[in-house]
Amino acid sequence: MNEALTIPPGPVVPPEVREFAARKGVDRYLGPIIRLAQQAFPSSGLAVSLGQDAEDETHQYVALDIEAGGRTAKELLAGQRVWSGGIGLVCPSRQAVYFVLGWR
Repeated sequence: MNEALTIPPGPVVPPEVREFAARKGVDRYLGPIIRLAQQAFPSSGLAVSLGQDAEDETHQYVALDIEAGGRTAKELLAGQRVWSGGIGLVCPSRQAVYFVLGWR
């Protein structure tokens, strides 16, 4: 099998994340945003969870956490650029506030 054709499995999306996305009306963006994060950081693991703002407990969001261990600053910056350039293409800015990219 040609390795270039192998697509890594997507992250597990917990039911509470799917329910939150549906309540906020952003569920149709969940798949495209996960794919964007995978494109931005193709060799990194990705975890999807429900996050909560530390300063505003009422603000929740879908947290997309990239496994950053072993990545160089250059790789992380390149991925961040792909993410920043693509988020507006896959999700309107009003709804993008419900998706937060982070590292772990």
